[in-house]
Amino acid sequence: MKNTILKTFGFIGVLAISAVFSNAKAQDANLLQEVNITQKDNFKQLRNLVSQNFDFTNSNLSEGNTESVVKFEVAENGKISNVEVSGDCKYINEELKNVMTQLSYKFHNPNQLSNVYVMPINILIASR
Repeated sequence: MKNTILKTFGFIGVLAISAVFSNAKAQDANLLQEVNITQKDNFKQLRNLVSQNFDFTNSNLSEGNTESVVKFEVAENGKISNVEVSGDCKYINEELKNVMTQLSYKFHNPNQLSNVYVMPINILIASR
């Protein structure tokens, strides 16, 4: 009887330890990798879509060259999500966020899924 109880608790202990280690491995695999996008990367189509959909008519946009950084995730379904924008002009940042969240762009390459991308964008607003 005592031997059976020890075996049962030993088996439960082994199961608990293996569950903890397998859960820790699964959490490491689910971490999103951050990828910095450069001009040489194959994101020309995405950049063109952002440029085509950006509303340059907003009178609040700062004249001159404004640098912004767009950070976004690519979900497992290939769609852009969790868009964050930082830069000098809050109106440009808001417009970039609106454009990125409303794009119907979809990533199809499995290597590009489940990543966080950082894309620098320069916006040049001509004098009005």
